[in-house]
Order: sequence, then C-alpha cells, then structure tokens
Amino acid sequence: MEFTRILKKGTSGEDVLFCKQKLLELGYYADHITTVTKKTFGADTLEAVKRFQTQAGLTVDGVVGMETWAALFGDTATEAEPITKATVTDKAKAVCSLALTRIGDLYVWGGSGMTNLSDSAIQAKDDEYARAIAFRDKQYKYGFSDLLGHDCSGFISWLMRETGIWDNRRDCDGLWSICDEVARNELISGDFVFRNSSTNAEDETHIGLYLGAGKVIHDKGRDVGVVLEGINQGSSAYWHKCGRCKLLLE
Repeated sequence: MEFTRILKKGTSGEDVLFCKQKLLELGYYADHITTVTKKTFGADTLEAVKRFQTQAGLTVDGVVGMETWAALFGDTATEAEPITKATVTDKAKAVCSLALTRIGDLYVWGGSGMTNLSDSAIQAKDDEYARAIAFRDKQYKYGFSDLLGHDCSGFISWLMRETGIWDNRRDCDGLWSICDEVARNELISGDFVFRNSSTNAEDETHIGLYLGAGKVIHDKGRDVGVVLEGINQGSSAYWHKCGRCKLLLE
C-alpha cells in the first residue's frame, strides 16, 4: 500500500489498519496489545507511532506523514527496543490488591469510603441520589453486604488512606498534581489513568487505577459502581493521560 494521506489520532480506514499491523509486527505497541483489528487511529496507536519515531530519529509528533510512513515501511525499519519499566513497589501492590476487593461498591458523589448508605445519607451527598440508591438496592439483592460509597477520586483516596500511604482526600486534579506523566506503553501496576474534560484538556474529571495486563479498576458511575475493565473498554480514547503517583514510589 502506498502513502496517500496523513494519518493521525481520530482518522480511520484501511491505511490506518495497515499501519497499525506494521507497528504491531515490529513490536511498538504496549505488551498487552497482541492483535489489531480496528481501522481507527486511537491513543495506543499514537503512543506506538511516537515510540517508532523516537527510535527512528524522526520528529516525534505521533502523526504518520510521508517521512514516517517511508521509514516504517522502508528496508531500514527495525524492531522496537525493549522498554525498561519501573519496578512495582510494595505500596502499589497493596493499593491494587485492596482495590480488587471493592468491585461492586457504589458511586456516591463526594463519597470516600462511606459506610452509611441509607437513603438519607446518599441523598445528603448526591444530587442524583435516586440512581445511586437504585444501584445499592440491586447490589443488596445480589448479596453484597459490606458496600462502601465513593466517587472516582474518593475511591482512589480511600485506597491510599486504607493502605497507610496518606490521610487525605484529593479530587482528580489534586491526584494528577502528585503524578509524573507516563506513556501508555510505560504503565505499571499502581499507575493512575485520567479522563479529561471535553472542553479543557487540563481539567481532569475522572480517574482509574491501572492494575497491569491492560486492566483498569475505577468507580465508573452511579449505575455501575466500581468496575474492572480493559484500558480500551469502549474506546482507546476513553483515558486521555497516565500518571505515576510519586507517593507510591517511596
């Protein structure tokens, strides 16, 4: 296939899939990505292209223009060099282990380990209390008996408190402020993933905890609570950036 147009995040088509297959063949995707079938250029492909451009000595912009295309499909294209990932600390392991015990917890706006999940307690916290109460009742029906209530940042804050890392409560922006940004292909267990506001890329509005092997746990919303999902569940564009919490490195 010949180069016919510039490819970048958000474009789709057969040429995108062709490019993705070559990047996969050369090993530029994160370890948990073993197949590519979609014809869309998403966040994982953006990271793979940047990694290729870096190794090939090209301008690193994540865009497949004529120069990047020629290098990728030329005779001199080389396999990706192994990424040396950071070591997962005992603190990060403890946070991840505790998180897995809380699948099914409620989403309650402003909550962070709420134990009083009465109608009045939820109503006092959350303007959309009816949805949270309906989900609570469904969980009780399914046999959940020790539920807690959090919102997304409250869930992460509770995990950090319960594992003795801090005694604090931060919102998503506050949690981002104690992170160093990392690329998707550098993620390790205990890293945070963030979703931004649709109108402001600097405003973090949702957070999840990366568990490794392409899995994320997060308090997703009032109708589903705390869930375990693939990092590309729904779309690779769902999570906008990744951070490594400095408090988990100590």
